[in-house]
Amino acid sequence: MIELGELAVKKALELGATEAEAYLIKGKQFYVALENNDIKLAKSQIMDGIGIRVFKNKSLGFASVNTFSQDKVMSAVSNAVRLANLTPKDDANSMPSISNNYTQVQGIFDSNAEKIGMDEVLKFAQRMLATALKFDSRITVDSGIFAGGFGENAVVNSKGIKLAEMASSFDFGIMGMAHDKGEVSCFQYEFDTTHNIADINVENVAMIFAKKVISSLGAKKGESFTGSIILEPDVFADMLGVIIAAASANNIQKKMSRLVGQLNKQIAVSGLTIEDNGLIAGGAATSTFDREGVARLPLKIIDKGVLTSYLYNTYCANKDKSQSTGHAVGGTRGLPSIGPSNIIVNAGNKSQADLIKEIKRGLYVTRLSAQPNPVSGDFSGVVKGGFLISDGEFKTPVIETMISGNIFNLLNQISGLSLEQKKVMSFLVPYCRIEDVSITSG
Repeated sequence: MIELGELAVKKALELGATEAEAYLIKGKQFYVALENNDIKLAKSQIMDGIGIRVFKNKSLGFASVNTFSQDKVMSAVSNAVRLANLTPKDDANSMPSISNNYTQVQGIFDSNAEKIGMDEVLKFAQRMLATALKFDSRITVDSGIFAGGFGENAVVNSKGIKLAEMASSFDFGIMGMAHDKGEVSCFQYEFDTTHNIADINVENVAMIFAKKVISSLGAKKGESFTGSIILEPDVFADMLGVIIAAASANNIQKKMSRLVGQLNKQIAVSGLTIEDNGLIAGGAATSTFDREGVARLPLKIIDKGVLTSYLYNTYCANKDKSQSTGHAVGGTRGLPSIGPSNIIVNAGNKSQADLIKEIKRGLYVTRLSAQPNPVSGDFSGVVKGGFLISDGEFKTPVIETMISGNIFNLLNQISGLSLEQKKVMSFLVPYCRIEDVSITSG
């Protein structure tokens, strides 16, 4: 991988490129899809590829190819340099240099993943499906996945970066509902991810899903009021995704973010801290370096309610005369963009149960269907899974209920975070209680 990347970079420089980069991926993926209580599809595929990015006097050229054939790779290099002759100059175009602050991460590669076959992959999917269906005959699995893979990614550039890293990953989840005498429960889902085969627990995912759908049977029309809501970690993570995207330097520079001009200002309650940390052992998005070969480092985005940093790749950092924060993301078929790694929200000082007990009148939300405006943060969403809370206790599952507000404003309405935290893919988040939320029953 490194040798081929060096050859590609050398060829690009010989053809007149000022700077050059090769990003390579070599590996194998497995995928099993569930549908209507059965296995729908099973496949495996090779995912080899190389992306060539060059700058010629600050003009950009890019080409990619999904083979490691040297002739085709050299042809892609030629195409990238040719394109650089046709694009306008951009002074922000440059590549990062090698640094000395790389931290070797742990727990992201299981060598046993290289030995796993489709038979074993299918067994994992079948066990997840069987566990859910066995829990209660009223359950219907609408869809689900078991996906996994292993491989190596490498980045080589003309400024000294020569890095490679092996990783494996397994993602699995299940979605569906329950039926009982003509009644259909709320649609629910549960997912998990791990790097290690020994940590795959499809039965646990299936059981959590099954309990969710059965508990939502008997839902009734809710009530309209302004009060407290508690977001389960899955829902809170979705909300935070909008906040993290708004902290992307690309969106800031394009004036497509509510967080423009908010750096070093209080944007949330003082009890909220959000950290991006791509170095956590075994984290879903853990890696030693980002898409450009920049070292991963822990970064607090919000510290005690204060917005302390935006997320940068090299291009956006150059535009702001700043430094990359190690948040370049992407694959071999496109230019590096910006994205988070592992997002960690601090735990609170009360249990989930205590957060509920303190609510006089409120709503517990297990699933919310909403499409927030990514710039303004305004949203109005249907609660697809939830329970009415009265005097600190669950009363009844609800349907035909909506909540509305502004995601950025909600950061200042948080009244509690739980001691418990849940892993939601690459997020680690607590239960979150928010006050003065508009709740409307249809």
